[in-house]
Amino acid sequence: MDGFGLTKQLILLLERFMEERQNEDVDLPVFLDWANAQKTFDTAPKEYHITGHSLEVEIAAYIGRLSRYSNTYIKKSLEGLPFSTDMEFAFTAILDGAGQVGKTDLIRMMAYDKSSGMGVIKRLITNGIIEEFPNPEDKRGKLLRLTEKGKENVQLGYHKAPKAANLISKPFTAIEKRRLLHLLKRLDDFHYPMYLNEKQDFDELG
Repeated sequence: MDGFGLTKQLILLLERFMEERQNEDVDLPVFLDWANAQKTFDTAPKEYHITGHSLEVEIAAYIGRLSRYSNTYIKKSLEGLPFSTDMEFAFTAILDGAGQVGKTDLIRMMAYDKSSGMGVIKRLITNGIIEEFPNPEDKRGKLLRLTEKGKENVQLGYHKAPKAANLISKPFTAIEKRRLLHLLKRLDDFHYPMYLNEKQDFDELG
């Protein structure tokens, strides 16, 4: 292919890219990752082995399976520490970074179900990992923080959990991992505002 033909092909690719990324901030690395990914589209599975339904349902099913794999790996990596579930460690880690946070805010930072999140927080308090204390800016409210036991064990968890995290994306190259992270962030940017809007009717979503 001569230079003119290559330039024409590049322009066509750029047009497709801009159509997909309307109203988004884009840069050269994002475009190059996207362009590199196009060569895999024609070899993507045409059959839906998990659900047998559609592309969108199959994607949702795979995301659900990956979440369960991740939870299993993290739970195994934390054996011997006072966390009975992966979410208990996740809540503790988020609180470690945030410092002092209210219950509802902590649950929202985790994008977790409210009733289930309250259950996680209750178990962590019972096990002496976190503690409640009066909010100095709101006498009616309370904040959460790590206890010394919590600080010690979350640091131990930080040394064990990375192996579980590495397993999830192990089949990918560094470039593929960055591409995946970009796509996952796009999904999160789309879904998180809807998660926060608890009163929105399901039929109005999307």
